[in-house]
Amino acid sequence: MSQEENNRVVKKGMVLGVALSFCLSVLLYIVLPKFSQEVILLERIRIGLESLVFPAALFLFMIFRVGAQRFGNPSENPLETLANNEGMQVDLRVLSNTHEQIILFAINALALSILLPYQYLSLVPIYSGFFVVGRMFFWMAYKHNVLWRAPGFAMSMLPAVIGLAYCCFVIVRNVFTNF
Repeated sequence: MSQEENNRVVKKGMVLGVALSFCLSVLLYIVLPKFSQEVILLERIRIGLESLVFPAALFLFMIFRVGAQRFGNPSENPLETLANNEGMQVDLRVLSNTHEQIILFAINALALSILLPYQYLSLVPIYSGFFVVGRMFFWMAYKHNVLWRAPGFAMSMLPAVIGLAYCCFVIVRNVFTNF
């Protein structure tokens, strides 16, 4: 395929990931129970911390997967051989990318759990689910057709961009309204 065709595939994948994220987020927000009254700070922090558990479990699984592939071959010593085969190279790249994204996710999930109005707190666990599904889709697509990792990337990054933008806005607004 040409670079133009590759770019079209990636763009279609990003649009699919964005559309899927938006539509499913709205649907899940409508269907799932919501908080009917203000939630104390400790409860908000609990919601944020609980939303970190499944992304952390996926990350741990990825670490174990790479570690298990190192056993009994030259990549046991990563100073000599970083990856023993193409599958392990992919797993290492996905692990590295997930490591970068999980830091953003954790900061964002905790900030959202504190800064969102109580009516929207159910979005934090929805965000957690999208992060996990997006990362899994990214990982599977990376192994089968690298260009189709875009929907998974969009599913985990779009909420981060929107969430961090919202948190920045609220923090700046609070700074200026407290003067």
